[in-house]
Amino acid sequence: MKKHFIFDVDDTLTNSYEINQQLFVDTFLAVDKSADEQYLRDLHYRNRGVSMLVQFAEAISHLGWDIDPAEMVKRNEEMHINSAELFAKMHTFDAAKELLEVLKKNGKLISACTNRQYGSQKKIFEVNHMTHYFENVISCSDEGHEKPDPYCLIKLIEKYDEPKDSYIYFGDSKTDRDFAKGAGIDFVIIDQYLNEKRFYKMILESFF
Repeated sequence: MKKHFIFDVDDTLTNSYEINQQLFVDTFLAVDKSADEQYLRDLHYRNRGVSMLVQFAEAISHLGWDIDPAEMVKRNEEMHINSAELFAKMHTFDAAKELLEVLKKNGKLISACTNRQYGSQKKIFEVNHMTHYFENVISCSDEGHEKPDPYCLIKLIEKYDEPKDSYIYFGDSKTDRDFAKGAGIDFVIIDQYLNEKRFYKMILESFF
């Protein structure tokens, strides 16, 4: 029986794809308003689940810019934290919090393990009143081991020293699948958008 439920955040718990894409594009436009916006949107879509550092590095190389990708990631994070209007639109998917509530009431331990940085991660949880559900919140990026490197997930598993079959990871991308497989635990990969953003509601209605 599963005891530990570990979640990715963007596009798994929160309906954030369009907002993240816009802020990705805006980070480039803030440097050069003539940056190829369609290329940037296409790159961001192709690389769903891939770390922001890798995405920025690919775009900078394509554009021929002389700028450190890590600096662009920093600027992007600052935009996330300071974009109050956009953050207000970054809601959880339908019934996501209800599912977390059911898990918590049934004694499950809930964690978040994501590439999103701690600053914007904290803000997302605060805006959506989710903080109290989570025993652990881990930013793989800030810990220096971005997904799919399983380091942070392995460290979380080692913290509790319980059988791996008691853990399950929820994500939305091939990166998340590889992340969980690398740590040797079960996983569920969700495409919320193909499920009309109702995946958790359907799960609750079907099984709870």
